[in-house]
Amino acid sequence: MAVVLTAFHLSSGDGELVTTEQIDLSYSVIPAEDLASNFVIIEHDVDGVVGYGRTGSDDTPEGHVHYWIAPIYDTHLKQPLFTALISGLERRAVERAVEHAVNSANETQLIRCWMPHPGPGQPVDGTTVAWLEAMGYGVSRFAASMVRPTLDDILDLPLPDGVEVRPVSTDQLRTIWEAEIAAFAGSFGEQQPTEEHWVQFRDEPISDPTLWKIAWVGDRIVGSIRSFINHEENETLGRLRGYTEHISTHADWRGRGLASALLALSLREVRDRGMTEAALGVDTENPANAFAIYERLGFQRTGYEAVMDKPVVL
Repeated sequence: MAVVLTAFHLSSGDGELVTTEQIDLSYSVIPAEDLASNFVIIEHDVDGVVGYGRTGSDDTPEGHVHYWIAPIYDTHLKQPLFTALISGLERRAVERAVEHAVNSANETQLIRCWMPHPGPGQPVDGTTVAWLEAMGYGVSRFAASMVRPTLDDILDLPLPDGVEVRPVSTDQLRTIWEAEIAAFAGSFGEQQPTEEHWVQFRDEPISDPTLWKIAWVGDRIVGSIRSFINHEENETLGRLRGYTEHISTHADWRGRGLASALLALSLREVRDRGMTEAALGVDTENPANAFAIYERLGFQRTGYEAVMDKPVVL
């Protein structure tokens, strides 16, 4: 599964390698009975496993979302197979929507996926986006992948007065997670936090808290960046990339230069660990104007991903 998902990322221009340990953690918190009804593997009689599909549900600010993921090897990604797989995943999503409507009849319910996209206003003929549009999906939002191709000339940006960055200790992990959840609350697509999410945060295989930049004012966290380095990915792809990801700022501290200062510190940190480039993802409609902040700090857009939604019809 990790190999299939990585191949899908690479073929779409994402370039992110998924490790077996990450897959193991993701699926370890899913009950066996859920996997039995919400997961399917695609096997070829010669090539073996060439893809898979999985569905799940989350409460978000947009409503109750039934999402699916369906990575398929590029050599087998043809419209008939793709649409057959998605149709099956949709049927399961509608079954769950019917169950959910028993107690929440008036709540908006959506079927959602995330797909590589040429970008706003660009033609999509012959892509999975076009196939999904023919099935009734529409683009709700865009995210962009961004890369800083060198780690030279990093701006020297001071932290706001009263803010300090401290080393992370194990006993602070839950506090850091809760602060991040609070900072993103109400944002587009943000899931309702569960204990399973906390376990994934705590046990993430490629997490490295020594890279993190956590901003404190007294005993309160006001911002954070949880950078990481995927060494297996770098070795496989022949590069030295650090990810300056999971960027969050407390609502009271937005617009005061905190995120920019933390990002500059994070870039220096991954550089000092021997990396030569940095990457991150961003919601292009981020209300804090994050897209412009990242461009100012030297990041360049390398690709788009679309959030695509379809209304549930019961």
